[in-house]
Amino acid sequence: MEQSKLVERLEGYRRRNSVNHCYVNNDLYRLFYSRDLYIVAYNSVKSNDGAETSGADGTSLHGFCEEWITELISSMRDESYQPQPNRTTMIPKKNGKMRKLSFPNGKDKLVQEAIRLILECIYEPTFSNLSYGFRPKRSTQGALAEVETWKGTIWFIEGDISTCFDEIDHRILETILRERIDDERLIRLINKILKAGYFDMQHISQRTKTGNAQGSCCSPILCNSYLDKLDRFMENVIDSDTTGKYRKQNPDYAKVRYLYRKAVSNGNDTKTIKQLKYTMENLPSSDRYDPNFRRVRYVRYADDCAPRKRVHATGTVAVLYKR
Repeated sequence: MEQSKLVERLEGYRRRNSVNHCYVNNDLYRLFYSRDLYIVAYNSVKSNDGAETSGADGTSLHGFCEEWITELISSMRDESYQPQPNRTTMIPKKNGKMRKLSFPNGKDKLVQEAIRLILECIYEPTFSNLSYGFRPKRSTQGALAEVETWKGTIWFIEGDISTCFDEIDHRILETILRERIDDERLIRLINKILKAGYFDMQHISQRTKTGNAQGSCCSPILCNSYLDKLDRFMENVIDSDTTGKYRKQNPDYAKVRYLYRKAVSNGNDTKTIKQLKYTMENLPSSDRYDPNFRRVRYVRYADDCAPRKRVHATGTVAVLYKR
C-alpha cells in the first residue's frame, strides 16, 4: 500500500466519522499490515521530545529500520505481538508531588503512534468543542481564551480529576471503544498496550490492571475518548440548565440612574452629579441573582476541569476547565 493510498484510507475514516458521529468503524486492524503505516508513524514522532529516549530493553526510535517493520507486520498477522513493559521514572510536579512517566521501547513507540493515527481519524472529528487537551491546533491558551469570554461569572470552580491516567478502568474504556470500533483484533491490541505493565525503580516487572501510561503515544487520545463522556454530560447540563434571554434590571441601579438623569436635567451642582454618576457606574446594571436567568459554561483541558458556578435564588450551575 503506497503512502498516498494509506493517507487516503485514513482520511476516508475521518470523513465518515465527521459526517456521522455514531459511525461504527471496521476492518481497521488490517492497516497494521502496511509498511507505510509504520513509516508515517516514525516520521510523526521522530522529532518529538523523548522520541530518542530508550525503553526498558535499551532500544529507542534511533534504531528504526526495515527489519523492524518486517518483524512487526509478521507479529501483527498472527497476533503474536506483545508490547514490553515500560521503563518508568518519577518527575516532580508543581505542587510538590511526583508524576510517573513511562517510556516504551522503539518498536512499541511505533505501534502506539500507529494506533494514535487511526484513533485520531475516528474520534477527533467527534470530540466536543469544549475539550482542549492534547488535540491538534488546541492548547491551554485556547482553553484560557474561552474562559476569558465568560462575563459576569459569580462562582468559578477549578477541578482536577485525581490520578486520572492511573485510574482509567480498562473495562470501561473497552466498552467505550466498542461503541465506535467493530474490530476485535484492534481492541485486543489496545488491551495489550494498556496491560503491558512497567518496570519499577527496582527493575521489577509490574502488571497493570488499571491506568493508561503517561508517556505512551496513544495515551492522550485514549484518555480523551474516556473523558468525552464527561464532556457530553456537561453539554446536556448546559442545554437543560440554561434559561432566560436577559437578566432583569437591578432596581438599585435603576433608582440611581433616575436620580442622576434628574440631577442633570435640573442643573444640580456638579458635586452631586459626579457623586451620583460614580455610584451608578459602580453598581451592576442587571440583577446578578435573577432566578429566571441562568448560564452554564464549561471547558476541559485533559484531566483538569474548572467548573464555574453562578448562584441565584433557585440553585447553582457549574463549569469545568483544566490548568
